[in-house]
Amino acid sequence: MIKISAKIMTNHRCVKSLNYINVEPYESDKFYFYMTEICKRLDISTPIIINFTKNSYEEFNFVKFKKDDFIDKIDFDYLLIENIDR
Repeated sequence: MIKISAKIMTNHRCVKSLNYINVEPYESDKFYFYMTEICKRLDISTPIIINFTKNSYEEFNFVKFKKDDFIDKIDFDYLLIENIDR
């Protein structure tokens, strides 16, 4: 089972959050899919996913997407993604 917490942060405060749950086991190759689902539900664009960000999530159980990680302009400081299924 996959449990991912997503928080949109502005001025060090959470302005919107979501807990994404998927009954399938985590697959590294599907990280982009998980992110697109999460961002769709948060009504924001999907950030650029590179191996470094995926590996950071897998190694440290979290990743932070800043403004430079998005192609579209965003109105928040960063998107925090955390594995809550430890």
